Amino acid sequence: MDWKEKVLEMKAANYTWAEIGEAIQSTFPRLTIDQLKEKARNYYRRQGKEEEKQSEELRQTIEYKNDGSTTFQGIIKLMDGEQITPEAIMKAHNLDSNKWDVITYKTNFWQAQKKGGSKMLLYQSKITVKPKTTNEITFEMIDKYFDNKDFANIPMKTIASNYSEDGEIIEIDVADLHVGALCYGKEAGVDYDLKIAMEYYFTAMNDIVERCKNRKIKKIVLITLGDFIHIDNDMNTTAHGTRQDCDSRISKIVEVAEDMLIDSITMLGNIAPVEYIYIRGNHDATSGYILARSVKNAFRNDQNITFDVSPNPIKHRLWGKNLVMWHHGDMPKGNLDDLVQKHAREDFGKSKRAELHTAHLHDLITRTKCATVIRTMPTLCESTSWEHQQGYKSPVKEITTFVWNEEKGLREEWHSSL
Repeated sequence: MDWKEKVLEMKAANYTWAEIGEAIQSTFPRLTIDQLKEKARNYYRRQGKEEEKQSEELRQTIEYKNDGSTTFQGIIKLMDGEQITPEAIMKAHNLDSNKWDVITYKTNFWQAQKKGGSKMLLYQSKITVKPKTTNEITFEMIDKYFDNKDFANIPMKTIASNYSEDGEIIEIDVADLHVGALCYGKEAGVDYDLKIAMEYYFTAMNDIVERCKNRKIKKIVLITLGDFIHIDNDMNTTAHGTRQDCDSRISKIVEVAEDMLIDSITMLGNIAPVEYIYIRGNHDATSGYILARSVKNAFRNDQNITFDVSPNPIKHRLWGKNLVMWHHGDMPKGNLDDLVQKHAREDFGKSKRAELHTAHLHDLITRTKCATVIRTMPTLCESTSWEHQQGYKSPVKEITTFVWNEEKGLREEWHSSL
């Protein structure tokens, strides 16, 4: 043991400075006891100042990336013998391991003597983490939302004024509305926020309602093709953990989205019976599902409105000889080609016309594959700053509606654009 370690160890054991001076005298035989006491005291004080300096150096640099990952770099400290694990490294960086997943981490370390004699490991640490992909909204947030939600003013019975058993089926595909997304005009070329999303949506819905006048309608089918909500949790990330630019907190976004759906379903329900079909998106895998369940609850006493809010991401209906399937579209293109045949084999055999309606790409695309018309639906939402920077921009802003006759097939397409 060298004299420095002896000083720290004896001081930790509450020896006097005189006793410490005598213990290190063999190392410095020419110094007096008073000089040895002063030397030991000075070293002990320097160690304290060095420890304070090291604490100040625990500042970090933080780098955010478009994919939602975040890199933290700085000096961290662990006690000698403490197990080096991703959780320990995260804790040293003041990161909550319940909210982050480690992608990579790298450390260089050295030992330092801590006041009191114990050894401390100092690390030059670089860690890259990503928000946990838990697809989770906190129960506390959900409980608070429903505690404050007032369903009292929602009509309990809509009136289907245009209903006819021999009427047409109206299919309304709402794709990628991204309620809650924030686009800043000077940065993204155009503005988009909660208010604008609502304005766009009801401009299109009012156009659809107007087109429905003086028609015989058997049923209106309203499908949200995923990503109706922009984010999935209170960390402002998608279901896969990618951080997003948001206009508000998740609780406010869900409430606005809920009001939009309730109001539009009420409008449509006063024309004909409505079936609402929920399709899971990649942005709102959990928040969209909770939204759909909430809207279903709002119309629980209205037999004119029916719901399919199961979490199955692939759904279809056979209307006479017309088969229509829906999926968000976030799967390999080759898997979409024969999706109808694989997942609706029996109904596909009964149909004369089969279509697959998807979203996800924010564009209007139509192609035919495996005896199926595959349509990608456009969106009303604007491009975010990242999409704008990457050159992604939908040339069409609309909600697309299809008019089906059970015997004669597809009769009309409506393009409710801005």
